[in-house]
Amino acid sequence: MDHLIKKIDLQSKVVSKSAPTLQVAVNIPSLKLNYNFSTTTINQKFHSASVGKLLTSTLIFMLIEQNRIKLDTKVNEILEADVLDKLFVFRKVDYKNEVTIKHLLNNTSGVNDYFEGQTIDKTKFIDDVLSFPHKLYTPHDLIKFSKVHQRAVAKPGDKFLYSNTGYVLLGLIIEKITRMSFSNALDNYIFTPLNMVNTGQCFYNKAFDANELAPILINSVEVSKYKSLSCFYSGGGLFTTTNDLTLFLKAFMGHKLIKEDSIKLMEDFKYPIHRSMMYGLGLMEIKFEKFFFLLKFMPKLQGHLGILGVHAWYNKDSKDVYVLNVGSTKEMIKSFQYLINVINIVEKEKKQLVK
Repeated sequence: MDHLIKKIDLQSKVVSKSAPTLQVAVNIPSLKLNYNFSTTTINQKFHSASVGKLLTSTLIFMLIEQNRIKLDTKVNEILEADVLDKLFVFRKVDYKNEVTIKHLLNNTSGVNDYFEGQTIDKTKFIDDVLSFPHKLYTPHDLIKFSKVHQRAVAKPGDKFLYSNTGYVLLGLIIEKITRMSFSNALDNYIFTPLNMVNTGQCFYNKAFDANELAPILINSVEVSKYKSLSCFYSGGGLFTTTNDLTLFLKAFMGHKLIKEDSIKLMEDFKYPIHRSMMYGLGLMEIKFEKFFFLLKFMPKLQGHLGILGVHAWYNKDSKDVYVLNVGSTKEMIKSFQYLINVINIVEKEKKQLVK
């Protein structure tokens, strides 16, 4: 497979010349390929961005399988009224007593998104993140932003809006049900059982060291050392590596964390993130032919995507895994171009072997 590695290496080197960083893991069982690349050190730690949402939703389904909560459990049965106050008021009606776990998972609760959602006063949350690098955000700070600067976008179940605020609420629910911190819940339920030794929650896990993170550019500003990077919490605030995310995807899709029935529930892909990507219950699906019709030969992938150009994708038919990070909010297109090129190389190699 040396020729195949050289082809992928060429793509990696091209991207690494202009991206702030690049970490890649490609695992193709049928080709016995286990490719790794990093512009920095081997097994470089990087910020997960919203790929972490897949782990948050996995924790929720683990608790569902333990019969500790249900998809239709009302959020107000778990979280205090003052936490939910003012978040779900739409056209002067407060719907906080109608919001369920499922609404939060599939982003149809009606709650706004503190990170990128429209605000009443034109305030942009990201401006605060960049202007106050020493600010350490708590989950309640993040929720407060939606309360003060935003309004709900719909009543529960009526509209899809990708919401980091909703996923912070899921993190608080996990804490309430497990009676442990979100960080410890991740460790106990996922990271320790899977031996994900290089993954944890930023700012909360004792192993976290901002100096070990790959470069992170938000709107072209390098923020890897910023304490304000704590703004993701259970919406995706993890440090991880390509190898650890590969371990997670294989265990997740191999039903070592949650059952196949739970994954089928997560595969309720009704809501478009992009014309090529649909959102389910904490799980995304990508169909490349929706990008461009000539990509119809490419496989359907499931997993999650992060705003920093972080990808974690799995092909359920072939068990192929693609994980990569470019570490920049402005390099999303480049990250997809790279992913498409690598998958194209892999699929062509598979066809050659069949011949």
